Amino acid sequence: MTPETAPLPFAEFLSRWALTPDGPDRRTPGSDLLPVRWQGRAAMLKLARTAEEAAGHRLMVWWAGRGAARVYAYDGPALLMERLDREGTLAAQALGGQDSAATRVLCRAAVAVHGAGQGPWPALPDLHRWFRALGEAAGQGAEFAALWAVAQRCLAEQRDVRPLHGDLHHGNALHSSERGWVLIDPKGLIGDPAFEYANLLCNPTLTHALSPGRLEAHLAVIAQESGLDAARLARWAAAYAGLSAAWHLEDGQPHEAALTLRVAHAANLAPGR
Repeated sequence: MTPETAPLPFAEFLSRWALTPDGPDRRTPGSDLLPVRWQGRAAMLKLARTAEEAAGHRLMVWWAGRGAARVYAYDGPALLMERLDREGTLAAQALGGQDSAATRVLCRAAVAVHGAGQGPWPALPDLHRWFRALGEAAGQGAEFAALWAVAQRCLAEQRDVRPLHGDLHHGNALHSSERGWVLIDPKGLIGDPAFEYANLLCNPTLTHALSPGRLEAHLAVIAQESGLDAARLARWAAAYAGLSAAWHLEDGQPHEAALTLRVAHAANLAPGR
């Protein structure tokens, strides 16, 4: 986890960018957000409190609105972006009987951002750094050790390495009346695009992810939408779920870690993996 820095004052950027507050502020684990008006437009002012969030800002700027929210202004930890519709979430769709349709939306948004950006990549961490937590957990039992071995294979066989969102899930896509579903809140990583889709198999909830037949069905959907091999996707899903379980243990969440390990086990047994 990235340590927090002291919160930045909204007032500085309200003045600098001629913004008018347009609703109550709110806090997420890594940032502070304030709805504002900018040049007659509904916008969101986001102030990062962690290095991870600031890295996501750099990626948002580089994407230039292709498959993601548009950025209007940027200065290090501060990002001014278009404000999107928060009604009718993809999580609600997935849990309400439209699971495959929600997954297709997220896959198409990922394909869009994977093809976005011009010029040199922004400075972002790579997947090897992220997977250190799983390597450290490998000594905590045979299950973690097996998943670490899967992750090492995935990392050694990376293909088409590029900037990734890094946290693709149902809560990180919002609707634009002009452009449809677009992505927000990237972590910002450099790695194999197959990693990007692994998180979809653990969402929108772990209980839902463990529904009978769900993993196999969604591997097929993701493979179709992304053009990636289902067996490679399954390996990355197992590796990612192992990493997520390691993070849950670090955060003192043994129940969530156990559920995520069940997803990892299912992915590790997927046909053809």
